[in-house]
Amino acid sequence: MTTTASNGKLWASVVLLVGAGIPGVTIRLAGITIDPMLEVLVFGVGIVGGAFLLSWAAEVAQMDVSASLAIAVLAFIAVLPEYMIEATLAWNAGESYSQLGVAGSSGVTKEMSLVAANVTGSNRLLIGLGWSAVIILFWLRRRKGFDMRGLLTLEMPMLLVATLLTLIVAFTKSIPIWLAVVFIGAYIYYLWRSSTQEAEEPELIGAGAMIAGFRPLYRRLWVLALFIYSAAVIVIAAEPFVVGLQATGEQLGISEFLLIQWIAPLASESPEIIVAVLFALRAKPDDGLTTIISSQVNQLTLLVGSIVVVFSISASAPLSFPLDYFEPSNFFARLASPFGLQASEFLFTAAMATFAMLLVSTRIVELWHGLTLFAIFVAYLVALWAMNFFGGIDMENVPLRMWSAVILFALAALLVALNWRRVVYIFKGVPHPSDDRHGGEC
Repeated sequence: MTTTASNGKLWASVVLLVGAGIPGVTIRLAGITIDPMLEVLVFGVGIVGGAFLLSWAAEVAQMDVSASLAIAVLAFIAVLPEYMIEATLAWNAGESYSQLGVAGSSGVTKEMSLVAANVTGSNRLLIGLGWSAVIILFWLRRRKGFDMRGLLTLEMPMLLVATLLTLIVAFTKSIPIWLAVVFIGAYIYYLWRSSTQEAEEPELIGAGAMIAGFRPLYRRLWVLALFIYSAAVIVIAAEPFVVGLQATGEQLGISEFLLIQWIAPLASESPEIIVAVLFALRAKPDDGLTTIISSQVNQLTLLVGSIVVVFSISASAPLSFPLDYFEPSNFFARLASPFGLQASEFLFTAAMATFAMLLVSTRIVELWHGLTLFAIFVAYLVALWAMNFFGGIDMENVPLRMWSAVILFALAALLVALNWRRVVYIFKGVPHPSDDRHGGEC
């Protein structure tokens, strides 16, 4: 039961987040031109505010719709901020590709070379910051790890399937139309399987819990209003936010790819990570980790598949999406061709996801798991900064990404060599023994 004082704070947070979107919407609709860095700040704050409001509305909506409908609709809503940023990048890529004409059809435009930035950055951010934050903060609060045996029986296998599909993207160095269909099909299958699982009462916290306490009619009106407002803010802010990031990169001489890869996910993913952290602080780390992994599945299926869909619509022709350059028509020639920036990004992302899944596959999650994931995340960023500062092998730092992927795959192989059952645990899960809450393999 919330007190009047706590309700006042929650109302203040709602008003603050609603207000966060107003400047960006006003600037966009009025056609006002502002400095690129200010553009990133204004529209980025709007996306953060919209994402928070959207997450609250999605949580509360579970009280008023059927389980299967809730899963189908809410799963899409959960990735709307990331989807709009990704759709903007793919749309710009399609427009630029169509302008090449027949003579330039063997090239990859600058806009096309940025498409993988958001989806790969989002997933590595969720693992490196999201997973590790849940694990580390729960340990700091309780001085122990946590038990997820009996959980993640759907999410973990689906994340593995999505990761394997991502590997196909990396090695073929393109997203063919048929593979986009498989990605979207995997997403639909995940929704269907989710709808068949036993529904549970949503665990609501913060403003979501406050809105859930309203009378049914008021609650539904609030949910509808939050949905409409937050979705409108995100849709309106996505394009100028991306354009601002690109212009800022040009202005400061910083890689546009890196700005989109790390700044955009920080805006779109922050609500999910914060909600997961709140679960951990409330002694529910399993809910926090499940939320993040579910989001990753949505992204690595729907978002990657939608790249081809949006790209084709924008280019006015059904097209596969080449990652870094025009790929040889022969499949085996594509496999043998060198990795470019975006192909190496997909490979590195798949490697990090593979290692993370194997690390926690026993479902007994310890402090060192979180510290390891965080250390890997930070080590890569430090290495990337150092190579740019001292002058890397090339501006795209493809070798760094390739070697990082090789190291992570080697660590994953080491985990399997030490306990081959980890692979089985990903697919089959680990039953929860009712008489032994904290036993098992680590």
